[in-house]
Amino acid sequence: MKKFILIFFLTFTAAFTPIAAKYVVGVISPLSLAFLRFGMATILLLIVFAYNNGNFNIDKKDRLLFFMLGLLVIPINQFCFLVGVKLSVASHSGILYACTPLLIYLISIRQKNEKFEMKKLITISLTIIGILVIFYENIFAPSVPGVNFLLGDTLLFLAVASWSVYLAFSRRLILKYGALKTQTVSFLIGIILYIPIFLFDVKNLSFENVNGYVILGFLHLTVLVAFGSYFLYSYSVKVIKTSTLTTLTNTSPVFTILFSWVLLNENLSYFFIIGAVITMTGVILTQMQKDETLIANIERSDLNDRQ
Repeated sequence: MKKFILIFFLTFTAAFTPIAAKYVVGVISPLSLAFLRFGMATILLLIVFAYNNGNFNIDKKDRLLFFMLGLLVIPINQFCFLVGVKLSVASHSGILYACTPLLIYLISIRQKNEKFEMKKLITISLTIIGILVIFYENIFAPSVPGVNFLLGDTLLFLAVASWSVYLAFSRRLILKYGALKTQTVSFLIGIILYIPIFLFDVKNLSFENVNGYVILGFLHLTVLVAFGSYFLYSYSVKVIKTSTLTTLTNTSPVFTILFSWVLLNENLSYFFIIGAVITMTGVILTQMQKDETLIANIERSDLNDRQ
């Protein structure tokens, strides 16, 4: 029962993030929202970090990497994500963010942490084709005031790419310094780097139209996602198999699409549905192949140990 509740909560959190973001950026300026969201998340992390007697000692050779991670996770990622979701729609964000494991896999190949397998070429190609179908429709989408699907989806894809690079390059630091310290230091650097952007945009910050739903959306983005993700994922991998967790949480874009249609009245075109199905098929098959390879390697290692 505990595992079911945890998986449900993780899936819910991921599924509603684009919806919450779409709702909040309609009332609060995206650039200011990023600072408020991660500013609060950083303060919460610093409190937990201090409670655990953390220290900020970092090897000189790792400082540039921490700077890069801070730049990626807040200024770049949040600018692209929040501005992108304001110009586009929540359902597109859900599908594009589903590609995160695939991008991490490709980055890992580049880092020589994983080997490329030809059998995965078809599934990777499916994902790319699905995204291209969605982008193809955006090129010919009619002009709507305040909406630019092509630019919005391009920014959302850059947000996914920056988040994937952050996750991939933070692995070594997590092994060395721990997840809490790595995330706290990265967030602290990122929020400091974001201050000039916030000061530039603060004139556009207004709370005039904030209501209960906006507050709930902000708390979702801040407490559950930006801050709570560390605790949720750190605990979940201890009680649930990674393959099971990944497979089940991959369903979150489906719920994002459904509730974007129900709650935000987003139009789900045939092009988008076809592109989404192709993309999700590619992502899931690639992840399944990755899990099969991991299991095979473990079994092979066990056999060698017994011999």
